[in-house]
Amino acid sequence: MSGLFPICVSSLFSILAYRNVRHIVRRQIPINRRRLDQQLTAMIFVRVIFYVILQLPFTIYRIYSLNVIITDENTIAYSIDQWMQQIVLVMIYLDYA
Repeated sequence: MSGLFPICVSSLFSILAYRNVRHIVRRQIPINRRRLDQQLTAMIFVRVIFYVILQLPFTIYRIYSLNVIITDENTIAYSIDQWMQQIVLVMIYLDYA
């Protein structure tokens, strides 16, 4: 369940949350409630930005690995591919940490 779909869904819901807060600001709501909603929206935006930054390399790597065939015979290309895969996996693990 990784790739472009989760990135798009997270971005969509962050935009909807932003629009909701903009709508709430226009209504007569106590200041502390508005501040709480703005803080929540900021937290969602930061989470989505980190999610996109940490998940996008995996999506790019998957597209690359599906289009390029690297055999074990070419050891340098194989080593570079394995190195890229490990870096991308560390980024994914950081997203869930």
